[in-house]
Amino acid sequence: MSTTAVDIAILGRHFKVGSPTEEVDELHQTAAVLNTKLEEIRSKTNIKNLEHLAVMAALNFCHELRQERHKTTEYTNTVDDRIQLLQDTIERALVNNKVDSETSIV
Repeated sequence: MSTTAVDIAILGRHFKVGSPTEEVDELHQTAAVLNTKLEEIRSKTNIKNLEHLAVMAALNFCHELRQERHKTTEYTNTVDDRIQLLQDTIERALVNNKVDSETSIV
């Protein structure tokens, strides 16, 4: 895996970042999302300090990540419950089918 030095611009400031070559496009897209979030926060709050903006953006992203993880956990639990219900239904059907087969033989 080869690493490339990539120049990204965040709020007009340029940063050199090392990135695996195959992830350069993703890095540029991620930097664009970050830049948009920082601009959004700056316009809503009038915060000028880049460090303060970065902390606010990090908090926003962490909050969004936690929400998505919570949704994923809830979805996983729902799917697990449905799978268990299907397994129980199949087992009952197999047992009932076996009982019906045994009674028809007698």
